[in-house]
Amino acid sequence: MSTWDGPLGVFDLETTGVDTDVARIVSACIAVLDSEGRVTARWDWLVDPGVEVPEGASAVHGITTERVRAEGRPAGAAIAEIAQTLRVLFSQGIPLTVYNAPYDLTLLDRECRRHAIEPVEHPQPVVDPLVIDKAVDRYRRGKRTLEVTAEFYGVELDGAHDAGADAICAGRVAQAIARAYPDDLGVSAGDLHGRQEIWFADQQQNFEEYVRTKPGREGYVGDRSWPVRPVGHPNTFVDTQPLPPLPPQPGRVPIVDFSEFDQRRLAAPTVADELRGAPGVGPQAEDLRRAPEVPLTTLVESISITEVEVEVESTPAPAVTTVLRVAAAIVTDPAGRALVVRKRGTELFMQAGGKVEPGESALEALTRELREELELELDADQAEYLGIFRAPAAHESDTIVSAAVFAVAAADGLQPHGEIEELRWITSLDTDLPLAPLTRDELLPLWEQRRTSSDGALF
Repeated sequence: MSTWDGPLGVFDLETTGVDTDVARIVSACIAVLDSEGRVTARWDWLVDPGVEVPEGASAVHGITTERVRAEGRPAGAAIAEIAQTLRVLFSQGIPLTVYNAPYDLTLLDRECRRHAIEPVEHPQPVVDPLVIDKAVDRYRRGKRTLEVTAEFYGVELDGAHDAGADAICAGRVAQAIARAYPDDLGVSAGDLHGRQEIWFADQQQNFEEYVRTKPGREGYVGDRSWPVRPVGHPNTFVDTQPLPPLPPQPGRVPIVDFSEFDQRRLAAPTVADELRGAPGVGPQAEDLRRAPEVPLTTLVESISITEVEVEVESTPAPAVTTVLRVAAAIVTDPAGRALVVRKRGTELFMQAGGKVEPGESALEALTRELREELELELDADQAEYLGIFRAPAAHESDTIVSAAVFAVAAADGLQPHGEIEELRWITSLDTDLPLAPLTRDELLPLWEQRRTSSDGALF
């Protein structure tokens, strides 16, 4: 059986950021396409994530904090519906198209765990057009974003960075690639899923080898997991910056009723049958009632659109590993030495910096912490962002530190202030000072690798 001769599911998210461990869902779309790329069923969610939507994220997808608070569904209720909808698709063997699947499916996994909702375990079959395109056209130059790939295969993308537009476009791109490479991709959905696991691992290995040629990145290790990145602990990613819960918001999106769903049924009406005569099925009602007879074999018993108020109770899971978000600086003096500090009442030395408070950016948090700890005024234009680094927390059990790290140049006359009891300047990695894991394993090795570079870096 060919992968593409039946219904094809599509899925996409818009979120608060790019870090799958901490980003939140603000909108989602799941749809089903027929073999010609026509939409035969569609579900959309606007989600109130319970945290601020950063301006940078809003600039990409156009969804603001004000909008999600006024119109969005409570996160727990929406995430439960998204996960359940995907489970129904997979239970019917309908392939799910996700462009760059490890991002969207991993982020959904983390959101489920955050809200004590059962994750979608081992999602398959998944179709990832990004992985497939790289495999069948390995040496094509240029970017492989959805917009670029869609244009290459002649697929129209109307409204990029809208979850619905991106999801549907990705499905049509997948179908276009299948038509372009029938000998390579004319296989079953299950076979294709397995091939993508191998292709993705090979692609990550090649990328890893490329990154390791860059100064300071010799130890880079790519994640070869596809389509979902595993977690180090089964219950993780509890928010360290909770905001007061908002009152429940009326639902303004289709609610799929799965209460009568019975997987043992062998036949069901087509989507067109289900929608004929169904009142108020949304803006696509007339198009869907004229949809071709696409059998979805018990996809849903009925589709109803209602406005409901949902109370979501989240029971924290036991044995939780917390992610603590901080901002930290590799501070160097004119001689290239690196600064480490020790807080009052502790034994380990670490980078200057501290917790990112609600509503702060990482740079704002670092500016505040350096002023409080060292009376150092940070010139934001001169601070070099180095990336996100993770390590076990120095003083909190069952906690992972996720640090946004910056390189900062300073004079050597700094003095400890506030909660800082002692500071030291490091001249080499060979030191007897007791160091925090993040400093010892990640940041000082990075400093050592970069300080002799000639690429214009601060050290």
